[in-house]
Amino acid sequence: MSESRPVPPPAPAPSIPGPAAKYVDFFLYASAAITYIALSIYNKWLLDWIIGPFWLVAWVWGLPALVKLARRQPVRPRRGPSEVPE
Repeated sequence: MSESRPVPPPAPAPSIPGPAAKYVDFFLYASAAITYIALSIYNKWLLDWIIGPFWLVAWVWGLPALVKLARRQPVRPRRGPSEVPE
């Protein structure tokens, strides 16, 4: 006969981003656009179909990563079961 194994509890539901997260996203995208436009006024070679999207992705992903590094927080979230002391 086969033994039944206990079923692990379901994973917690992902948190719904609040209004603060939406403002952070807006700030990141708006600041990426403003800095790209401001720098491309002086450097016309920045107006490119490759550099523009690269700038956006690097700004939106890179800026929060640099802030986390400055705060000495992990850049990547930890995976696996979280160990909660009981």
